[in-house]
Amino acid sequence: MWTSKAVAHWRRTGERPSPVMVWTPAQAGDFLDYAEAHDIVLYAMFVLILHRGLRRGEAIGLRDFDVDLDDAHLTVAEQITAVGYKPVVKDVKSDAGERSMPLGPSTVSTLREYVTRRDGWQQACGDDWPDTVRFFVRPDGQPWHPDTVSKRFDALVDASSLPPVRLHDLRHCAATYLRAGGADIKEVQETLGQANAALTSDTYTSVLLEFQRTVGSA
Repeated sequence: MWTSKAVAHWRRTGERPSPVMVWTPAQAGDFLDYAEAHDIVLYAMFVLILHRGLRRGEAIGLRDFDVDLDDAHLTVAEQITAVGYKPVVKDVKSDAGERSMPLGPSTVSTLREYVTRRDGWQQACGDDWPDTVRFFVRPDGQPWHPDTVSKRFDALVDASSLPPVRLHDLRHCAATYLRAGGADIKEVQETLGQANAALTSDTYTSVLLEFQRTVGSA
C-alpha cells in the first residue's frame, strides 16, 4: 500500500517498496481525475479496470455484446494479448476467468459517456469505420494494442506525480477495495476470475490489513 511513509520514501529516494503496489482510494481517485482530463480516450477503460479488476487483455478484448449497460452487467470471455508484439485474441485464462459481473451506477455512467463519444468517432470516420466488434476502440475504430494501453497508462502516472503503480496493479486495487467494502473472499475471487480462493486470500489479506491501518488513521 502506498502509505504516506512509503510515498515519502519514494519521493526521497525514487525507490518503490515493492514491485507490486496498491494506491489508496484517494490516490486512485486522483489518478482517474487526471486521466479524465488528459486521456479521455482511455479514461473509461481505466475506470472499468479499477472498479471491477479486469486484466488488461480482458478489458481490451471485451466485445460490444459482452457489455449490457441497460442491465448493468458485463461478461468476460475473450482477451487480447501480445505474443512478441503481435496482438492475439484468446479465450480467458481458465473456466473461472470466464465470468459475468454487475456494474455499479458510476461505472455504467462512465461507460455510457464513452459509448456516446465512440459514436461520435464512428460518425466522423463514416464508411472507414472498421467492424471489430470490440467495445473499447481507438478513435479510428481499431482495437487497442495491449502495449499501447500500458504505455499510455505509465505516461499518465508519471505526469500525474502520483506514486507509481503498474496497470495490472489496478486489479489489485479493485480487489483490495472490494474486500475492504465487505465482499468476502469468494466474491473477490469470482470478480477477479481467479481459480483458487486460497490464492485470493493469501494475496489480499495482508494488503487489507495495511489498507485498514492506512485509511483508519487518515
